[in-house]
Amino acid sequence: VLNKTKEFDNAVKKVIRDVNLDNDIVVSVFETNIRVLGGLLGGHSVAIMLKEKGEVMQWYNGELLHMAKQLGYKLLPAFNTTSGLPYPRINLKFGLRSPEARTGTETETCTACAGTLILEFAALSRFTGASIFEEYARKALGFLWEKRQRSSNLVGVTINIHTGDWVRKDSGVGAGIDSYYEYLLKAYVLLGDDSFLERFNTHYD
Repeated sequence: VLNKTKEFDNAVKKVIRDVNLDNDIVVSVFETNIRVLGGLLGGHSVAIMLKEKGEVMQWYNGELLHMAKQLGYKLLPAFNTTSGLPYPRINLKFGLRSPEARTGTETETCTACAGTLILEFAALSRFTGASIFEEYARKALGFLWEKRQRSSNLVGVTINIHTGDWVRKDSGVGAGIDSYYEYLLKAYVLLGDDSFLERFNTHYD
């Protein structure tokens, strides 16, 4: 935090005081994961580190982690598909199925949207002891791996979340795919699971 510990302390207090995760709003599962859930988990990690140093954050009692867990459970219904790939959007208050949700009718998602969850979901599981988050993210990643095009060992851009069929088979390293590859390598670094490195290298080769 660039030694701005007092500013960080104040920012955490503001998040705890002002952020409401129960709003009637449709959000991107992908964006909410990497920005909001990831931000809460990163903030929690720094808060714990500063508290242990005894400088600031002595009042902190895991509030950001509690919010992260609350948000994680709000995202889980998105994975209720036959493939285990998540719906691209979810309503934070009403989920997917209720009339108020205004989402849940989508049939496809991009590879990055479904395959860029493992870092945050695994961290949430490790912090809280609730293994379900990591299990869901691993299942989605595994499904995409099994659906790779065997002639090239690459994945497509867009996939049907119910049938598992590729909607767009063209591949690349641009938008819609890029962070899927990125998270495979980073998952190996974070979790030490060789299978993620093997998948990354297979795609890379």
